[in-house]
Formats: sequence, structure tokens, C-alpha cells
Amino acid sequence: MKTERFEKYYRAESIHKKRQLAWPLYGAGLENLGIDGKPVEREIPSYSDDELLMRIDAVSLCYTDVKEIDAGDAHPRLTERNLKVNPIVPGHEISFTVMGVGKNLVNEYRIGQRFTLQPDVWVEGKSVPFCFGMDGGYRQYAAIGREILHGDAGNYLIPVPDDMPYASSAITEPWACVEAAYRMPYRDTFKKDGLVLFWGGESTRLGYTIDQKWFSANAPKQVVITDVPEDLRNNLVALCERSMISWETIDRKSLLASDRMFDDIVLLDADPQVFNQASRMLANSGVLALMSAKPLNGTVEIDLGRLHYDSIYFVGSETTKIELAYQQTEPRVSLKPGGVAWILGAGGPMGRLHLQRAIESKNGPSLIVASEVTESRYDALIDFFAPFARKNNKELVIVNSVADPQGYQAVMDRVQKMGGFDDIQVMVAIPKIIVESTMHAGKGAVIDLFAGLKRGELGLVDAWLISGPKQIRMVGHSGSGLDDQKAVVDRVISGQLKPELSVAAVGGLNQIPDGIKAMKNWVFPGKIVIFPHVTDFPLTAISDLDKRIPEIAEFLGEGKTWTAEAEKIFLDRVLDHD
Repeated sequence: MKTERFEKYYRAESIHKKRQLAWPLYGAGLENLGIDGKPVEREIPSYSDDELLMRIDAVSLCYTDVKEIDAGDAHPRLTERNLKVNPIVPGHEISFTVMGVGKNLVNEYRIGQRFTLQPDVWVEGKSVPFCFGMDGGYRQYAAIGREILHGDAGNYLIPVPDDMPYASSAITEPWACVEAAYRMPYRDTFKKDGLVLFWGGESTRLGYTIDQKWFSANAPKQVVITDVPEDLRNNLVALCERSMISWETIDRKSLLASDRMFDDIVLLDADPQVFNQASRMLANSGVLALMSAKPLNGTVEIDLGRLHYDSIYFVGSETTKIELAYQQTEPRVSLKPGGVAWILGAGGPMGRLHLQRAIESKNGPSLIVASEVTESRYDALIDFFAPFARKNNKELVIVNSVADPQGYQAVMDRVQKMGGFDDIQVMVAIPKIIVESTMHAGKGAVIDLFAGLKRGELGLVDAWLISGPKQIRMVGHSGSGLDDQKAVVDRVISGQLKPELSVAAVGGLNQIPDGIKAMKNWVFPGKIVIFPHVTDFPLTAISDLDKRIPEIAEFLGEGKTWTAEAEKIFLDRVLDHD
């Protein structure tokens, strides 16, 4: 089938238009996106000798966009910006084509070259994200300069293959957030040159030891000692003096009155109250190690939002060997090969990405449980992922605890007999549900809080699950980095990942407000992709696309999924006339 219009577009021939359309945000609420519910006209940006002119081919909508639009100036990243005077263009999941090359860059770039973007841009230690610190992707063209080409992490542009669909390229950023969840580093030592607190009390056992070699390998800068037994105190002082590390003793009252934050806190047979006090003193990326010979007399408070955003981490041991709290059970950064995994809240856009990755992983779990309580999303999981799992020779069980509580309980009972879940990926930002999930964790299980929790949202957790024989590890995750997104592109190139399967709906530039509403109302089970150079095309589910463009039917993938060929037909039929 001929696709002459698409081919011309793909070749990135010269731009004949002088103006572009964009959706600037002038304040809080969808009514302040654009003017009178429509995009605004702007000049196509000029570009300097050290800049590139990029055509934005696709932008995938993200719930971060929803938060930005709903909050406006009140968004934490926009509080210093007056949007009425200085509006911002949202959108950060992007596919680019080079349309113009500054003369100082002609040896590095060429017209028609394809890129995606890691939007978490840092310049000279300052965060300037693409969509918060600079205009994002709800527009048709962008000039890309020094901030992106020579940022703190290097070049934030990521080359993509010429044959990668525009939609797939845009979706590499949310896929990078998923990928990062399986690449997060965790310490099995004290933080080098950090601040460590040893905190004991009346119930602290005698006989605590700390391995000298382990201590010295990543020695802290300072050790603070509170209410520890004399034998351990003498040992710590000797270690510090031998390694020329400063140390001090401080009473509990003075400690609680201070505002000090610690990189590592070792609690020695503490009660829940002390645990709760200590966890609030953890610095970002801090580790709290609970040494306890028996269960605590009550649950402890874990700040689930900080665990998610600030990478705090909890370990523990029944023994009196302090280093074992860090060493005996490290969290896995990938799903346990041959294990049992639970994707909790699997029917949402990000849950589906996690589920797809688990099914496609060759060395992934042998049994995957996907739970979803929204009926439409549950049905969509059945329709797509049941045959997808069979095709990949994976056992997938899809459950709805609300519609079928007996069936859900039967699955949980089966897994309990198998020893519990090895991995629990949580997409549900409800503390009660997160806490309940810990009851189904097996020995050495990793519970990853992927959902967008807020700092200060507390979960009442049985600390014995962490320090006792089960040794579960609760980890959190937020965002992605440049290397994570590059890893996703590499997985696509090697054939391990097909991001296009995540596309649930497509639309034109005018339909961005409809897309925002659809995300808030959970209309589509996967990602919504907007093609900015299609000015007006109704937001349409991929499964219904053949009703609007009949000839596209034969080019959709199995189960009516997006493909490179379908994208060509779509764009050929609906692209704006230049």
C-alpha cells in the first residue's frame, strides 16, 4: 500500500510553515491549557550555530502531565514561575526528528536523524526538566541547545533506530521508569564518609560486634553513640580511633532535640516508638538497620512516600553481628528467576508495562499474578495479556479481589503454600493495601513501591518481617535516568522489548485535553500517544482504529496492537498538509 505522504514526512524535507501550534499552560486547571480550549500559534523557533531544530513527532501522555496541569503554579517544580506571564508547555515523553543543524554541529548531527529524550535534565547542579525547567512536548517544534546537548550527565538526547515507530520512541521514557526499578543500587555497607548513629536502650543485648574489615571498607566520617552497652561502645570507639574517625556520645534527649539527619542508623533492640523516631532522622538514601532477637511489641511506622521518593531503606537481623543486617539479605534488582511475582494494580498504564516486562523476561518469574479491581481494566488484562503470556510460555493468573473475592483468596492460598511471593510490584498508592501485601511476601521477598505516594503517608508494618527470618525488603522507586532510558532502547534494538504494545490510544494535537481527561477517568488501559503534526484526529482506542481508517486493520498486530506498519498507514492518512 502506498504511503507517499508518510515517506515525505519521514525524509524530513524542509519546513515550509513559519508557525507552529503549542499548548502552553497559563495556570492551574485544564481550562488554563492553551487559550479558550485551543492551542496557540507561535513562531517556529530559530536555532543558533550551537543548536538543533527538532520536529516533535510523537508525545506520550503521562500522569505527571495531569499533576502539572491540575496544580499549575502550585506544583512544587513551578512555584517560582508566574504562569500567567511566563507559561510552560507540558509534555516530556518525546520522539524527535532533526530538521535543522547549527553550523557548529554539522559534524555530529544530520537532517532526518531520530532521537528520544531523557527529560530529567540537570545543568550545573540545577534541575531543568524538559516540561518544567523548559518548554516540553505539547508543540510541534523545539530548538535544542546546550542544556540538553551538554548537561551534567552528558547528552540527554538518545539516538533511536530509523525503523523504530515514533510512538515506541516516545514511550521509552515511561519504560525507562520501569527499567530503573530493576536497576536501583542498594548499599550493603555504611555510606562512605557518612554519618552513622548507634542507638540502644535498656533492653539492648550484650555481645554486639561489628566486623573491623567491613567497617573500614566504607568507613563513615563520624559515629554518634546513644545508650549502647559498654562493651559495644568500647568496640566502636576503638574502631573509630584506629581509622581516625570522629565519634561522640549523646544522650537520647539531646538527640531527639537535634535536627540531625543520619545516613545510617543502627537500632539495638528498639521498641516501636524509638523505631518511629529514628526513621524520621534518616537522610535521603539512608539505611535503618534494626537488630532484634524477637518481634517488637507493635507495628512500626514506615513513611511510604519517603521510601518511594527518597530511597530510604530498612534492613535487619536477629543476630548480634551488626554487619549481617546489611549483608545477609540484599534486595534483588530484578525479578527472581523462576520465582512467583505479583503485579498489584496491573491494569493501569504503568502496571501493564511491569506486567509486559515480567512476561517478556526470559529469566523472569515462572508464575505471575496480576491483580486489578477496576472491571474495564481487568477485562483488558484478560483480553491482551492472557494470550500474550501463553505465547511467551509464562503462567499468568489474573484476579479481581472485588468482583471475585473467593477466586482471589484461592490464588493467595496457593501462593502461600508455595512459600509466598518472591516479588511484589505495587502500583496502588494506598497505604492499607501496601501493608496488606506484606502479609503475602515470602522469605527474602522484595516489595517495590512504584506508585506515586506522597511523603508523610505512613504504613503500619510488622518490623519482624524485616529483621526476622523472613527478611523481606521494601524498596521504592521514582523516575529514571539517562542510562535507564538508554538500556530500554538497547532492549528494543535487541528484540527483548516492544514498547508499541503499550499504546492504547492515539490522537491529534487538538485532542491533548481529551487525553488528559481520559487519563483522569481511566478510559484507556495503556498509553495515549499524540502526534503533534496531526492537528485534529479524535482520540481513538487502537482496537477501534479500523472503524475510522478501515485499511489499517490488516497492519495492526495480534490483538489489535500498534505496529510500525500501522503507524505508517495512520500518519499517511491523517498528517497535516505542509
